[in-house]
Amino acid sequence: MDRITSSFLSNQSINFLNTNLNILSEFQTKLSTGQNINKPSDDPIGATRILDLSNTLRTDQRYKRNIENAIVEVNTADKVLGNMVDLVHRVQELTTQAATVTNNQAGRNAIALEVDQIIDQLVQLGNTDIGGKYIFGGFQTGAPPFVRSDDYIIDYNGTPAANPWQRPVEVARGITMDVNINGENFLGTAAGPAGNGPVPLPAGIGGSGLFQTMTELLADLRSPTPAPPATPTVQLEEIRLRLDELTAGLNTLSANQSIVGSISNRLELTNSRIEERKSVLTQQYADIQDIDMAETIANLTHHENVFQASLAATGRVLQTSLLDFLR
Repeated sequence: MDRITSSFLSNQSINFLNTNLNILSEFQTKLSTGQNINKPSDDPIGATRILDLSNTLRTDQRYKRNIENAIVEVNTADKVLGNMVDLVHRVQELTTQAATVTNNQAGRNAIALEVDQIIDQLVQLGNTDIGGKYIFGGFQTGAPPFVRSDDYIIDYNGTPAANPWQRPVEVARGITMDVNINGENFLGTAAGPAGNGPVPLPAGIGGSGLFQTMTELLADLRSPTPAPPATPTVQLEEIRLRLDELTAGLNTLSANQSIVGSISNRLELTNSRIEERKSVLTQQYADIQDIDMAETIANLTHHENVFQASLAATGRVLQTSLLDFLR
């Protein structure tokens, strides 16, 4: 039989007292912080899971910022293309008016003034920027992609459509999306009117697309009506030809608007999935880390009572000494 000494009882009492105090301190810390795990040793497995969830949530937040920035750009592009479509419709109306025999040169000059203003508006829309970032210039986002040097010359200074111009955005782990469209593809360039217009087209050089059509229309409108007995049939026929070209340009704008719409839908869907996953992961995080307030308070009260009992028992043990026996 082991001999029980006063020293043994004292040491045991102090050990149990420290143990109960540590347990009480843990519940006090949990109640103060509202967290189950305040240091890795509290729950190594839970701490590892919390770290994984935190990393995933932070990564998803970065993807969400990418997506939200892309949505702003795509929605802006969609609105700009819609404005361009409206302007081209207006040019079609003006061209129809100008292509009638009853419209004299003074009337066509007035129409030319409005067409000229619409071209400037299209250039301005083509140079749309978001916080100094020009969205239709491909990788060249630091400067306006379109420059109108005179009535009949419009240059594109962005990334050429023949080169890689798509700007990818990472929207998920290992998944990127091209969110921009190339301005040259749907507006083209203008290199002066062909034929014998006010600025004849140099040999071997030509523009393309909507801008070339509109600058040639502008030149046709400004060309003087032939004096009698000649008829303006040739001039009017040139103006009528621009209607078909404007329709082709309008179709190109609409096609690019459809592309932008599909990109926007995919971005919104991806963003919704991230939101749904955030809700699930946040709940998992809370299940591991957040305390049950009622249960924690009950445990704290219980261990306070245990600690008080330990203090009372320890006080009785430590009061006994050799002098008490000598009495």
